[in-house]
Amino acid sequence: MLQQLLSITQTAERLRVRPDYVRELVRKKRLTFIHGEQLDAAQVEKLAKLMDKLRNNGIATLVQIVDDKGELESE
Repeated sequence: MLQQLLSITQTAERLRVRPDYVRELVRKKRLTFIHGEQLDAAQVEKLAKLMDKLRNNGIATLVQIVDDKGELESE
């Protein structure tokens, strides 16, 4: 079975974020570039479902507010 790849722009559209945020997710190792700047569609879909769930529960908003204030530390 062939692995479907998405561009940064396609990934950003699916996650409903800016392309720069996709690059940040890669930098933080939440997503991984497969070939150049291509991302695995299955990995993106899993993250998209999680982000949708968090958005629906309002948790993502709280996390973003805290992160914008610089109160969240990355590992």
